[in-house]
Amino acid sequence: MINENLKDIKSILIVEDELLIARQIKIALLNHGYLCAGIAINYKAAKEILETTKVDLVLLDVKISGRKTGLDVALLLNALYSIPFLFITSYNDANSLHKIKELSPKGYINKPINEITVLTTIDIIFDNLKDETEKFVNINIGTTTYNIQISDLLYIKSEHVYVRLYYKKRKMLIRCSLKKFIETMPKNLLIRVSRSCAVNINFIENIGTSSLEVYGENIKISPNYKINLKYLNRDL
Repeated sequence: MINENLKDIKSILIVEDELLIARQIKIALLNHGYLCAGIAINYKAAKEILETTKVDLVLLDVKISGRKTGLDVALLLNALYSIPFLFITSYNDANSLHKIKELSPKGYINKPINEITVLTTIDIIFDNLKDETEKFVNINIGTTTYNIQISDLLYIKSEHVYVRLYYKKRKMLIRCSLKKFIETMPKNLLIRVSRSCAVNINFIENIGTSSLEVYGENIKISPNYKINLKYLNRDL
């Protein structure tokens, strides 16, 4: 069973090869109410965690173990995951700062770290991201532009060559494939739970072995799609 407040509990990956600092940050995060997705000391470890664990934000140092740096991790995040990241590093020379800015981080904090500064910055990042997800998304299907209110979208179902959008108080039908529609939405907003259905992660209330509950409605989980929900429910 999923915690009713899980959607509000953010999981943060720490990419830092100074373990004392990493553990200090981890303790601060846990005490502040966040989850720690893990501690990675190098690029490979960070990639492995990203591939297997729910991550909402990454804290990055520029200098980490191995040939690849935190800048390479940031490139990976931008290219494949669209996960926001925050640099926490001692590098503050003009060249390093220029490279950091080019990667579009959500922020930069100079070492030595101040726990209050780190936690406040993270809070602000998530507040800003929450505001972004409450906006509308415009998608183009053929010659038609649809204005999709993603903050109120519960789940979607495919119907032949159409996809039906289920909102709290209304429905909407769009001529589009399920796969294409999911790809047009913000990354990780919709989780596919069967061949014909995907749900908005923000409205999942409970997860069982064969079904889940979205805004009071039971939706069947197909066996082939259970893996999509594993990071939400370890019993699956």
